[in-house]
Amino acid sequence: MRIDSKIKIKVFDGVYKPAEDSYLLIESIDAKDCKKALDMGCGTGIVALHLAKFCSVVAVDVNEKAVENTIYNARLNGIDLKVVKSNLFSNIYEKFDVIVFNPPYLPTKGEDIAWDGGKHGIEVLKKFFKSAWRYLNENGRIYFIASSLSGIDRLIKKFPVYEFKKLEERAFFFEKIYAYMAKPIQ
Repeated sequence: MRIDSKIKIKVFDGVYKPAEDSYLLIESIDAKDCKKALDMGCGTGIVALHLAKFCSVVAVDVNEKAVENTIYNARLNGIDLKVVKSNLFSNIYEKFDVIVFNPPYLPTKGEDIAWDGGKHGIEVLKKFFKSAWRYLNENGRIYFIASSLSGIDRLIKKFPVYEFKKLEERAFFFEKIYAYMAKPIQ
Protein backbone atom coordinates (compact mmCIF):
# COMPACT_ATOMS: atom_id res chain seq x y z
CA MET A 1 0.00 0.00 0.00
CA ARG A 2 1.03 3.57 -0.35
CA ILE A 3 1.20 6.06 2.48
CA ASP A 4 -1.81 8.39 2.29
CA SER A 5 -0.70 11.84 3.45
CA LYS A 6 -4.36 12.87 3.73
CA ILE A 7 -4.88 10.58 6.73
CA LYS A 8 -4.73 12.69 9.88
CA ILE A 9 -3.32 11.16 13.05
CA LYS A 10 -3.49 12.51 16.58
CA VAL A 11 -1.30 10.67 19.12
CA PHE A 12 -2.65 10.33 22.65
CA ASP A 13 -0.30 10.27 25.64
CA GLY A 14 0.79 6.71 26.38
CA VAL A 15 0.28 5.49 22.79
CA TYR A 16 3.08 4.48 20.40
CA LYS A 17 3.71 7.29 17.92
CA PRO A 18 3.87 6.10 14.29
CA ALA A 19 7.51 5.90 13.23
CA GLU A 20 9.63 4.35 10.49
CA ASP A 21 8.48 0.84 11.40
CA SER A 22 4.81 1.82 11.07
CA TYR A 23 5.36 3.29 7.61
CA LEU A 24 7.50 0.34 6.47
CA LEU A 25 4.68 -2.00 7.49
CA ILE A 26 2.08 0.02 5.58
CA GLU A 27 4.24 0.10 2.45
CA SER A 28 4.85 -3.67 2.64
CA ILE A 29 1.21 -4.76 2.78
CA ASP A 30 -0.42 -6.15 -0.34
CA ALA A 31 -4.12 -5.54 0.28
CA LYS A 32 -5.18 -7.01 -3.06
CA ASP A 33 -7.91 -9.64 -2.58
CA CYS A 34 -8.37 -8.59 1.05
CA LYS A 35 -11.97 -8.55 2.20
CA LYS A 36 -11.26 -8.57 5.93
CA ALA A 37 -8.15 -7.53 7.89
CA LEU A 38 -6.99 -7.52 11.50
CA ASP A 39 -4.60 -4.85 12.78
CA MET A 40 -2.99 -6.39 15.87
CA GLY A 41 -1.53 -3.79 18.24
CA CYS A 42 -3.19 -0.90 16.44
CA GLY A 43 -1.72 1.97 18.49
CA THR A 44 -3.00 5.17 16.88
CA GLY A 45 -4.76 3.17 14.16
CA ILE A 46 -2.56 4.39 11.32
CA VAL A 47 -2.19 0.96 9.71
CA ALA A 48 -5.88 0.11 10.18
CA LEU A 49 -6.91 3.40 8.58
CA HIS A 50 -4.80 2.64 5.51
CA LEU A 51 -6.18 -0.90 5.28
CA ALA A 52 -9.77 0.34 5.57
CA LYS A 53 -9.49 1.78 2.05
CA PHE A 54 -9.32 -1.80 0.76
CA CYS A 55 -11.32 -3.96 3.15
CA SER A 56 -13.25 -4.30 6.38
CA VAL A 57 -10.91 -3.88 9.38
CA VAL A 58 -10.87 -4.96 13.00
CA ALA A 59 -8.23 -3.09 15.05
CA VAL A 60 -7.11 -4.39 18.45
CA ASP A 61 -4.72 -3.35 21.19
CA VAL A 62 -4.06 -4.43 24.77
CA ASN A 63 -3.66 -0.74 25.74
CA GLU A 64 -7.01 0.95 26.48
CA LYS A 65 -5.51 4.33 25.51
CA ALA A 66 -4.57 2.91 22.09
CA VAL A 67 -8.11 1.60 21.59
CA GLU A 68 -9.48 5.08 22.39
CA ASN A 69 -6.85 6.68 20.14
CA THR A 70 -7.75 4.46 17.19
CA ILE A 71 -11.46 5.19 17.63
CA TYR A 72 -10.67 8.92 17.74
CA ASN A 73 -8.52 8.81 14.58
CA ALA A 74 -11.10 6.73 12.70
CA ARG A 75 -13.75 9.34 13.48
CA LEU A 76 -11.34 12.17 12.64
CA ASN A 77 -10.86 10.65 9.18
CA GLY A 78 -14.46 9.52 8.64
CA ILE A 79 -13.39 5.87 8.42
CA ASP A 80 -15.45 3.00 9.80
CA LEU A 81 -13.50 0.46 11.88
CA LYS A 82 -14.31 -2.10 14.53
CA VAL A 83 -11.95 -1.47 17.48
CA VAL A 84 -11.58 -3.96 20.33
CA LYS A 85 -9.45 -4.18 23.46
CA SER A 86 -7.68 -7.53 23.24
CA ASN A 87 -4.49 -9.16 24.50
CA LEU A 88 -3.42 -10.66 21.18
CA PHE A 89 -6.32 -12.93 20.09
CA SER A 90 -8.11 -13.12 23.47
CA ASN A 91 -11.19 -11.20 22.20
CA ILE A 92 -11.06 -12.18 18.52
CA TYR A 93 -13.65 -14.65 17.23
CA GLU A 94 -13.43 -14.38 13.45
CA LYS A 95 -11.03 -15.08 10.56
CA PHE A 96 -9.19 -12.69 8.26
CA ASP A 97 -7.52 -12.54 4.86
CA VAL A 98 -4.74 -10.31 6.21
CA ILE A 99 -3.35 -9.85 9.70
CA VAL A 100 -0.84 -7.06 10.31
CA PHE A 101 1.29 -6.60 13.41
CA ASN A 102 3.88 -4.02 14.40
CA PRO A 103 4.78 -5.82 17.62
CA PRO A 104 6.94 -4.81 20.54
CA TYR A 105 10.26 -6.12 19.17
CA LEU A 106 13.10 -4.64 21.19
CA PRO A 107 15.05 -7.05 23.42
CA THR A 108 14.16 -5.48 26.76
CA LYS A 109 12.34 -6.53 29.89
CA GLY A 110 10.01 -4.49 32.05
CA GLU A 111 9.90 -1.54 29.64
CA ASP A 112 6.93 0.10 27.91
CA ILE A 113 4.60 -2.54 26.42
CA ALA A 114 4.69 -0.68 23.09
CA TRP A 115 8.28 -1.76 22.43
CA ASP A 116 9.23 -4.36 25.09
CA GLY A 117 9.67 -7.61 23.16
CA GLY A 118 11.21 -9.56 26.06
CA LYS A 119 14.66 -11.06 26.42
CA HIS A 120 15.25 -11.73 22.70
CA GLY A 121 12.73 -9.25 21.33
CA ILE A 122 10.44 -12.04 20.09
CA GLU A 123 8.44 -13.03 23.17
CA VAL A 124 5.25 -11.30 22.00
CA LEU A 125 5.72 -12.62 18.45
CA LYS A 126 6.10 -16.19 19.77
CA LYS A 127 2.75 -15.91 21.56
CA PHE A 128 1.22 -14.34 18.45
CA PHE A 129 2.43 -17.04 16.02
CA LYS A 130 1.25 -19.88 18.29
CA SER A 131 -2.34 -18.89 17.50
CA ALA A 132 -2.28 -16.67 14.41
CA TRP A 133 -2.95 -19.46 11.89
CA ARG A 134 -6.33 -20.12 13.54
CA TYR A 135 -7.48 -16.62 12.60
CA LEU A 136 -6.53 -16.73 8.92
CA ASN A 137 -8.86 -17.58 6.07
CA GLU A 138 -7.58 -19.95 3.41
CA ASN A 139 -4.67 -18.24 1.58
CA GLY A 140 -4.51 -15.66 4.39
CA ARG A 141 -1.26 -13.91 5.16
CA ILE A 142 0.46 -12.05 7.97
CA TYR A 143 2.56 -8.91 7.63
CA PHE A 144 4.78 -7.98 10.55
CA ILE A 145 7.82 -5.96 11.60
CA ALA A 146 11.03 -7.27 13.19
CA SER A 147 14.38 -5.76 14.16
CA SER A 148 17.98 -6.81 13.64
CA LEU A 149 18.29 -6.40 17.43
CA SER A 150 15.72 -9.15 17.99
CA GLY A 151 16.01 -12.89 17.51
CA ILE A 152 14.07 -13.11 14.24
CA ASP A 153 16.08 -16.19 13.16
CA ARG A 154 15.04 -17.93 16.40
CA LEU A 155 11.41 -17.09 15.69
CA ILE A 156 11.57 -18.49 12.15
CA LYS A 157 13.19 -21.73 13.40
CA LYS A 158 10.62 -22.08 16.18
CA PHE A 159 7.67 -21.92 13.74
CA PRO A 160 8.40 -24.21 10.76
CA VAL A 161 4.63 -24.41 10.14
CA TYR A 162 4.88 -20.96 8.54
CA GLU A 163 6.63 -19.82 5.39
CA PHE A 164 8.43 -16.54 6.19
CA LYS A 165 9.50 -14.09 3.52
CA LYS A 166 11.47 -10.90 4.16
CA LEU A 167 9.87 -8.22 1.99
CA GLU A 168 11.91 -5.14 2.77
CA GLU A 169 14.43 -3.69 5.19
CA ARG A 170 15.52 -0.24 6.23
CA ALA A 171 18.83 0.54 7.91
CA PHE A 172 19.12 3.04 10.73
CA PHE A 173 22.19 4.07 12.67
CA PHE A 174 21.78 1.35 15.31
CA GLU A 175 19.56 -1.32 13.72
CA LYS A 176 17.78 -2.62 10.65
CA ILE A 177 14.00 -2.87 10.56
CA TYR A 178 12.50 -5.72 8.51
CA ALA A 179 9.05 -6.16 7.02
CA TYR A 180 8.07 -9.82 6.75
CA MET A 181 5.19 -11.75 5.30
CA ALA A 182 4.25 -15.14 6.77
CA LYS A 183 1.77 -17.77 5.62
CA PRO A 184 0.87 -21.09 7.16
CA ILE A 185 2.32 -23.93 5.11
CA GLN A 186 -0.63 -25.81 3.60
